Amino acid sequence: MRNTLLWVGLAIVVTGMIVLVLGDILTGMDGARGDQIVSLVAMTALLVVLGGNMAGAYSGRGGAMLQHIAIWLAIIAAIALAYTYRTSLGFAA
Repeated sequence: MRNTLLWVGLAIVVTGMIVLVLGDILTGMDGARGDQIVSLVAMTALLVVLGGNMAGAYSGRGGAMLQHIAIWLAIIAAIALAYTYRTSLGFAA
């Protein structure tokens, strides 16, 4: 168990470093504030943990995992579109 936690922690740190380097290369993130970088690393760590959980929970059932991911992405996209066009839809005054 302890060895597994060590590897998860190492994966989180390495993933955070990769995201920061790629973010700097692709978007010129050199002007980012410290709290933005911390938020980016925290969200990446959350993605690594949840992604690992999903990979374990859907072991051998890749089609079901992709279907569930597509459903959640559709829900998120619908909420984002409703928020973007909230004045046109009459949700906000």
